[in-house]
Amino acid sequence: MHSVNRLAEFLARLQLALAALAVLAILLTVSVDVLLRASVNAPIGATIEIVSFYYMIPLVFFPIMTLELKGGHIDTDLFYRLFPRRMKQLSIVVSVLLTALIYLVLAYFTFKQAVVSTDNGEVSMGISHLPIWPVRWVLPFVFATSAVAAFLLCVKRFQDRDRDV
Repeated sequence: MHSVNRLAEFLARLQLALAALAVLAILLTVSVDVLLRASVNAPIGATIEIVSFYYMIPLVFFPIMTLELKGGHIDTDLFYRLFPRRMKQLSIVVSVLLTALIYLVLAYFTFKQAVVSTDNGEVSMGISHLPIWPVRWVLPFVFATSAVAAFLLCVKRFQDRDRDV
């Protein structure tokens, strides 16, 4: 189980690094576009499409696995505080397993969409016909790895007997 956790942490760090690279790419692309537009009146074609499809999707979705592994999503404990210890443990397990199930459903449907998009050779309909089908594969990957992260978080919380639940 330790090697699975290490692999998941590595994947989460890799996804976070890719999200950081997306931020850098947005910064550079938009800056160069503005510079070229202002200096020689020759902006980069399809800047909006490149940023929207190739940079924003990884930027928004890649950090999800890290949040899941760290338990960083928003929790509400309106009734949780009133539960006895066993009920608290059960509610944690049920909520994390439901989270994993939702991620798997999202992974399934986005995988189907990615296959269709790849088969059709989907392109953007902007200034240029930029192929966008490769980016469609980000979502099924992110949702599948986040489902694994949610499951690992469930196992970790369930095994952690010392934690005050």
